[in-house]
Amino acid sequence: MKTVLKFVGVLVVGVLLASPSVAADAIVGGKVKSVDADKKQFVVTDGDSKDWTLTLGEDAVVNRGGKEGKSNLKADDPVHVYYESGAVRRTARYILVREGDAKNWELLRGNVKSYDSDKKELVMTDPDKKDWKLSVASGAKFAVNKEERKISDVKIGDHGVAVIDRADRDKAVLKRLMVHRKS
Repeated sequence: MKTVLKFVGVLVVGVLLASPSVAADAIVGGKVKSVDADKKQFVVTDGDSKDWTLTLGEDAVVNRGGKEGKSNLKADDPVHVYYESGAVRRTARYILVREGDAKNWELLRGNVKSYDSDKKELVMTDPDKKDWKLSVASGAKFAVNKEERKISDVKIGDHGVAVIDRADRDKAVLKRLMVHRKS
């Protein structure tokens, strides 16, 4: 009996560590508490004073004030972080530093529900099943699997993360949409 329990325990741990289906995406917002460049990790303290330790992904993008790149994070940076949560760690994929022109920007994840080209409105449904009507900004950018594309390349049902401007609380403006389509 002990051998069977030991085998089942090893099997469960192996599946959890090896399975890509364990990964889930999420967003956390708050302030950067600390940065450990050697470990490629940083800690974000959210609005409830909970600390979130995140590892910077190899292909992570930092959007600082509306400019995307690999710029360094600093303690006290106000951020929204899109990350994948695996069995062992949270890996940051997109970090929005909310400063300058981007101080009212947020990240939104969900599925594309519709797009009205005449009205220039895109609707996304978030994980809580709430529909977000987004006005598409002039010059908005779109990417599918990290390749720059046109909005016409985005499909209904695509899953992704959006950068939105919430300066006007009654209206959300889409600045960027990054779709993650499985092959």
